[in-house]
Amino acid sequence: MKRWTDAEVFDQMHQIMLDRLNAANRIDWSRAAMDGSHIDAKKGVPAPGHRRSTAASPARSTT
Repeated sequence: MKRWTDAEVFDQMHQIMLDRLNAANRIDWSRAAMDGSHIDAKKGVPAPGHRRSTAASPARSTT
C-alpha cells in the first residue's frame, strides 16, 4: 500500500476511472461537489486591494 501510495498509483487509477466514466456519460455532474480542504493555502500572499480599517472612528461622538 505504501509503495503504491508513494508512486501515486491510486491517484492515477482514480483519474483513469473518472475519465472512462465521463467518456461513457456515466457521471451525474449535478450531484458533484467541490472541496478544497486538501489544497495547501498560500502563505504570505498579500491580499488584493485596500481594506477599510475596523479601528475606532476618530470622529467625535454626537451623543
